Amino acid sequence: MNPKLVRNLVFIFLSLLIVSMTYFIINYKNKIHETNKSLFTQTIFQAAKAHFENVKVFRSWNAKYGGVYVKPDGKIKPNEYLKDNVLYSEDGELLIKINPAWMTRQVSEMINKNGNYSYKITSLNPLNPLNKANEFEEKALKFFEKNEKESYYTEIDYDRNNYNFIGKLVVEDSCLSCHQSQGYKLGEVRGGISVSIPLSLYQSSLDEIFENYSLQIIAIILFSLVLLFIIALVVNKIYKNQVKLYELKDKYKILYDRYDYAVTGSKLGLWDWNLKTDEVYFSKIWKEMLGYKEDELENILDTWDERVHPDDKDKAIKDILANQNKETLFYENIHRLRHKDGSWVWILDKGRTIFDENGQAVRMLGFHTDITNMQLLKQELIKLKIAIEHSPISIVITNTDGEIEYVNPHFTKVTGYTYGESIGQNPRILKSEFTSSSDYKDLWEMLVSKKTWRGTFKNIDKDGKEFWESAIITPILDNNNEIINFLAIKQEITKEIYLKEELKDKEEIMIAQSRHAAMGEMISMIAHQWRQPISVISMAANNTLVDIELGMVDDEELKDNTDSILEQTKYLSQTIDDFRDFFKPNKEKEITTPKVLIDETLKIMDKSLENNGIVVNIEEKDSVEVKVHSRELLQVFINIIKNAKEALVSNNIKDKKIDICIFKINQVIKVQICDNGCGIKEEIIDKIFDPYFSTKDEKDGTGLGLYMCKTIVEKHFNGQIGVYNNNSGACFYVDLPIYRSEDANR
Repeated sequence: MNPKLVRNLVFIFLSLLIVSMTYFIINYKNKIHETNKSLFTQTIFQAAKAHFENVKVFRSWNAKYGGVYVKPDGKIKPNEYLKDNVLYSEDGELLIKINPAWMTRQVSEMINKNGNYSYKITSLNPLNPLNKANEFEEKALKFFEKNEKESYYTEIDYDRNNYNFIGKLVVEDSCLSCHQSQGYKLGEVRGGISVSIPLSLYQSSLDEIFENYSLQIIAIILFSLVLLFIIALVVNKIYKNQVKLYELKDKYKILYDRYDYAVTGSKLGLWDWNLKTDEVYFSKIWKEMLGYKEDELENILDTWDERVHPDDKDKAIKDILANQNKETLFYENIHRLRHKDGSWVWILDKGRTIFDENGQAVRMLGFHTDITNMQLLKQELIKLKIAIEHSPISIVITNTDGEIEYVNPHFTKVTGYTYGESIGQNPRILKSEFTSSSDYKDLWEMLVSKKTWRGTFKNIDKDGKEFWESAIITPILDNNNEIINFLAIKQEITKEIYLKEELKDKEEIMIAQSRHAAMGEMISMIAHQWRQPISVISMAANNTLVDIELGMVDDEELKDNTDSILEQTKYLSQTIDDFRDFFKPNKEKEITTPKVLIDETLKIMDKSLENNGIVVNIEEKDSVEVKVHSRELLQVFINIIKNAKEALVSNNIKDKKIDICIFKINQVIKVQICDNGCGIKEEIIDKIFDPYFSTKDEKDGTGLGLYMCKTIVEKHFNGQIGVYNNNSGACFYVDLPIYRSEDANR
């Protein structure tokens, strides 16, 4: 390469470098100049702000005590715009009330008179004309009205060489004593405090900064080549540090935001305890847990100490000291704190101790979590668990596959299977041959259709012994109405089943005894029914024999006698059919009406009643059907009417009568049978349905008639039977459920 060219290139490069550096430095100094001007303005702003904040402190102190009172010194006068602006002491000495606004006015006047600064309290609508806003103050106050988030407003008055500053004042309680009539409300911006600072106080300092500006530029140009390299390194280093700083700042801001969101969102009450100074901080949420606003509780240790439950306090303090003594890594305790309304709030308290480099505990911080609902639920669950585990019934919970997940102790007692042996098993381990597969299929279909099944099982325990259980099985649904488990509640009824069978056997024996007794009654009735027809047949036969012996047989008369014999024979045959039907067993229930069975009863007892001069009146107000064993209900009616007949005869009633009324009450048909046989003695009326209780002689009664009537009506027909006395005799009633056609499909 040509040396001249190299020289030129180097020269051009150096020239360009020098020119560039010169331009850069000059430009840089200009920026410094502008920055210094900005710092100059910022310095004045900070000074003005400090003055404003000092005045606010005086005002806050004054407001804290509701104003102060001073003795008049001849210079200070009462605020004519303030209510109750003076006070007389017990000695009769006049005291002038100084509220925050009046204090601000007095302080401003003192400073304005003795200092270089100018203070003023002002408002767009002042009570005191002296506080009326000037042009700058009016502009600032209107600015605050439009920009609620802004607290300060500044302006440089070059004409007066002043720096004007104003800070806004928010309406507080103390302001309302004077300005409430003007419509002031708490929190509104209705005025401010302005501060004016002469620029001359700072101008000399600014002039000193810039007086050597030209010399500095020349010096910088001379050393630019040297400084360029140094500046490049320094600027590069500074740039890297700044980037790193901003990265750390962003990182810590993200962490702080996450922390704040986590604490606020999870409703954790933060507490922070300085163990050296005993200073304590309780967050807003901490206080809200106890029903207080943030300013209603002091941030002192006594706030917690006075509210902790006496029964929980010692344990809490013990756990705190254990963590401070490094016995535990973290502090955790559950205790109760008294709520503002007097109730107790359950608190889960978690935290940890912070130690200094010497291992001394210097600070504890942590969080309170309100677990009241959880504790109450826990207590309820404990009660429920105790109730279930001590319950005299078996409780089984399975999953949707039918695998057992829980059994209570009574289940293990009844089945012989331990808890461990039962878990994971299917309830089929108890299955016997008594319950068919189709029954289990019906049960399962009902459960998966989200319905409750009720029924009886004959099961086998672990040792192979049979036992009976009455069970209710129901599906457990989640919030989406989906089956998540099955619950079975079972009660062992083995003894009840055997007792029921035994009782049934006894009842069958009693029914048989009753039927045998009724058979005797029927034979007596047959004798009454047959006496007249047999007499007629006997008379017709005798007449025929006499006519034959006398040779006076007349065909027409013979025919009449024969017809009479045939008619009476037919009557006797019908009577036999009637009594045979009574003793005929009917296993299936029949649909009939009470009137039909009453008519059949009277047909059987007609002659017996007629021979004893008893009149029977029947009134059927309602005709409805019932589903019963007709022979059994017929036996009930015969028994009641027979007892009525015997009462009428034994008491020698002159006009004997039995009134039968059939009528409907709601879903029940009532058959009421009343006589005028003087009634039943009150001392025995409650016993007449007891087994083997009779008012007759031993040869005339077994004491089973009315007992069997009660058994048939109440146990076989789900009805009710009873008796009461009216004015003339006894009234028996039989209530039977009305048969409905839809019942046939159940």
